[in-house]
Amino acid sequence: MRRWVHSVVLGMTIGVGLAVGCAAGHDTETDGSGGSGGTSSSGPGTGTGVGGLDVNNPDTIDPDAACAKFTAEAKQSPAAMLIVLDRSASMGNTGKWSAAQLAVVSAIDKDVFDSMSLGLVTFPTSFGDPPACLCMGLDIATCKSFINNGQGVACGITALPQVALKEAGTDKSNAGMGVRHDIYNYLSMTSPVSDVSDASPIYDAMVAGYNALQAYPIDKRILILITDGGFSCTSVASPARPGYSDGACPDWEEPDTVNKLITDKRNDPSASVNTFIVGVPGSNSTGQMQGSYATPPYNMLLALSTYAVSGSPDTVDPTCDKAAVFTQGGAAPAKACHIDLSSGMFDANVLSSAIETIRGKALGCLYDMPPPPNGEMIDPTQVNVTIALEGGMPYGVPKRSSPSDMCPDLAGCWDYKDASDKQVELIGKACSDVSNAKQAKVDILVGCQTILK
Repeated sequence: MRRWVHSVVLGMTIGVGLAVGCAAGHDTETDGSGGSGGTSSSGPGTGTGVGGLDVNNPDTIDPDAACAKFTAEAKQSPAAMLIVLDRSASMGNTGKWSAAQLAVVSAIDKDVFDSMSLGLVTFPTSFGDPPACLCMGLDIATCKSFINNGQGVACGITALPQVALKEAGTDKSNAGMGVRHDIYNYLSMTSPVSDVSDASPIYDAMVAGYNALQAYPIDKRILILITDGGFSCTSVASPARPGYSDGACPDWEEPDTVNKLITDKRNDPSASVNTFIVGVPGSNSTGQMQGSYATPPYNMLLALSTYAVSGSPDTVDPTCDKAAVFTQGGAAPAKACHIDLSSGMFDANVLSSAIETIRGKALGCLYDMPPPPNGEMIDPTQVNVTIALEGGMPYGVPKRSSPSDMCPDLAGCWDYKDASDKQVELIGKACSDVSNAKQAKVDILVGCQTILK
């Protein structure tokens, strides 16, 4: 009997809070003293402007200055994140499933997920008839009786998520209610499938996840796949799809087919979904046996890396091998573009950190301007921005003076998204710092003259 395998894409997240406060007022003299509301357009190292902001050494902007008007909270636009989690037989090896259980709950319990909608799909969920190519001339019923105590192959998935998408709010997993509680309960009562073939219907599980996300009324949608191997069950797919054969069945997914699925969902003009991939131990297979399980007849790191680029090309590590193209005989990329946890230390903390990081990359650097208190107005020329990373001290970020400035160095910069002045966008290093941090706090300070880069 041939063995089947699978792979997992995980989605991860980042914490960003956004508040609006007030800016200190200093003039443009080089000693930072004098009148209020000064605008600094001097270059790095001058130490001028609001709060003595130095672009080389940004300083905290004082929210208690005389020019301060009010502090209000602004947030990133709402987003829905659905985790597609592998529970095929091989996930039971070396503590992978227990690490995944703890990691998912630990990550989504962070406050930065309060404003998101969350959901969960796991796979496989059921057994069914084996493909004729596996039965070597036997009729299907007889063949099935020899596989998994008569259950057949574990290629079934549910059409709906096991935990439906729902706004997280502030209820954590121990609250006794809410989507975090539902995810905790499901994971605590679920184990990897007992399956001699290690079947892994990842393609169909992703389709179920995409369908749920695209039916959900929200603008930003994120799918995270977490897997330990290659996509299988293609030989029993309905409708039929082309698959790679290892000499027994054309059961392994064609990575080109998977890339098309992921790209089509990202480019869907009515309900775009960004896909993030997390490969846990076992996802670095190259066609060899892993214990009693076979692996796909190609380099899995290469396939998963291309999936990550198809799913969210603007957020992958700029130093990864983004141009790599899948071929069956292709080698692993010099640097994978997905979150590769296949080697080195792997535990719940590592996986949880990866999920948090995905959140930041997925949500990007665009923030809605907060509504002002009653009777107040926000003057777009009197807005300043500070960032605090990982609980550190806040530092000022200047507004760019030219739309062509991408602010790759120093503190980065910010600008309004468009002429409506309703959204603030972090640019350059400011964006990358916030996106790559597990926790970041962005404050919009209102009332003092905007500091320019």
